[in-house]
Amino acid sequence: MASTKEQKGKLNLWQSFILLLLIVFSVAVCIRLKTGGPMIGLFASWVIIYLFCKAFRIDFDYVIGGAYDAIRVVVPTLCLLMAIGVMIGTWLQSGTIAMIIVGGLRMIHPTFLLPLTLIFCAVLSLVTGTSYGSVGSAGVAMMAIGNAMGIHPGMVAGAVICGAMFGDKLSPLSDTTNLAPAVAGAKLGDHIRSMLWTTVPTFAVTLVLFAILGVMQTSGEYSMGDLNTYINALNGEFKLGIVTLVPAIFIIVLLLCKINAVVALGLSGMAAGAVSWFYQGIPLQKIIQVAYNGYSTAIEEPILATILNRGGMSSMMQYVAIISFAVGMGGMLDKLGVLDNILEVIVNRVRSDASLIFYTLLTGYVTSLISCSQPMAHVLTGRLMAPLFKQRNIAPEILSRSLEDSGTLAGPMIPWHGYCVYMSGTLGVAWASFFPFLFMLYLTPFVSVFYGLSGISMKRTLPEKN
Repeated sequence: MASTKEQKGKLNLWQSFILLLLIVFSVAVCIRLKTGGPMIGLFASWVIIYLFCKAFRIDFDYVIGGAYDAIRVVVPTLCLLMAIGVMIGTWLQSGTIAMIIVGGLRMIHPTFLLPLTLIFCAVLSLVTGTSYGSVGSAGVAMMAIGNAMGIHPGMVAGAVICGAMFGDKLSPLSDTTNLAPAVAGAKLGDHIRSMLWTTVPTFAVTLVLFAILGVMQTSGEYSMGDLNTYINALNGEFKLGIVTLVPAIFIIVLLLCKINAVVALGLSGMAAGAVSWFYQGIPLQKIIQVAYNGYSTAIEEPILATILNRGGMSSMMQYVAIISFAVGMGGMLDKLGVLDNILEVIVNRVRSDASLIFYTLLTGYVTSLISCSQPMAHVLTGRLMAPLFKQRNIAPEILSRSLEDSGTLAGPMIPWHGYCVYMSGTLGVAWASFFPFLFMLYLTPFVSVFYGLSGISMKRTLPEKN
C-alpha cells in the first residue's frame, strides 16, 4: 500500500516547474506588497500544494506527512529562536546589553568596528561550533554598539553573519561540519583541511572589504553623534557595573562547555533575571513579563529606543511561523518528487570537473531554496552527486567541501530559509539590508569553481580495480 501511495505521489518535470512557479509567485507577491512578509505566501503554498494533489489525484495525507517529518527536524531551531527572544529581553532589562554598549562606545573606535565584529564572531563560532550562539550573543552586542555609533546596520549584520558562518563551516564541533563528510563518505579531518582552500581566502578578502567599509563609513560626512549623550542616558536608566556582564560571560562559558544551546540561552536568561531582581531592583512579575513581551525603555533618544525596545519570546513567533511553513513546504515538495525532477535536469549537464563542481553548488542552492533546511540540502545533494564524484575519481572531501560551500552558506542568502529568518530576527535587520554585505558567502562558490577549472586542491582517488 505504501509503495502504491508513493507511486501516486510523484509529479512530472513540467508539473513540478508549474508548482514551483506558483509558490514563488505567492511568496513574491507578499514580499513585494510588504504585507506579512513571506509568512502568508508560504502558508498559501500549503494550499497550492493541496490543490495540486486534488487535481492530480495524489494522496494529500501522504504528502503532508513529509511536511510534518521535515518540521520535526527543525523543532530545535524553533525552540532556539524563542529562547533567543527570552534572552534578549532579559539581557536588556538587566542592563547587560547597556553595559556592553557603554564599554564598546568607550573602547572600540568606529573605524574598526566592522572587522572586529567579523573576527570576534568567527572566533566564537569556531570554538563553540554554533553560529546560532555566536549570533545570539556576540552578534546582538555588536549590533547594539554599531547602531549607537551610527554604522550601517546591514554592514554590521553582514560582518556578524560572515563571522558566524566561518566557524559553522570549519569548527569540528559544528553539526554541518560533521554532516557533510558523513554524507559524502569523507573523513572529518580531510574535510576540514579541504575547506580551508575555499574558506580562508574568502574570509581574508571579506576582512579587507569590511576594513575598507569601516574607513568609508567613518569618513567624509560621517557624524557619530555625542557618545556621552548615549552613555549618560544608559547610566540614567540602568545601574551599570561588572555584575551586569554576568549573563554575557555565563552564556559564553556554557557554550564553550558544550551545554545544549537552548538550555544555555535559558540559563543565561535566568541569570539576567537574577541580576534584574537583585541588582536592578525589578520585581519578579515584571521580569517574567519582559521575558515574554520584550523590554520597553523610557529613553526617548531615537537610536537607543530602537536598540532597547525589543526582545521577548513573543517577538520570535512570526519567525517560528515562517520556518515552520517553509520547511514543511520543502518536505511536501520532496514527497511529490519535485526536488528529484529538478536535480535530474542538473545532473545530466555534467561534462567536466569544473561543471561537476558548478552543478554540485547549484544543486546545493536549489535544494536549500526549496527545502529551507541545511541537513536536507546536504543529504539530497550528496546522495545525488556522490556517484559522479566517484566516477571521475575525485576525493570525497571535495564533494563534502562543495556541500558546505553551497548548502551551509546558502541559508542566510535565502529570505525564507530558517537560517536567514533566525539571523534577521535575532539581529533585528531585514534581509535586504544585510544581503549585499555577505561577502564571504557569495565569493566562496566562485573560488570553488575556480579550483575546479584550474585543478588546484582537486584531490584524486585511485581508480577502482574491476
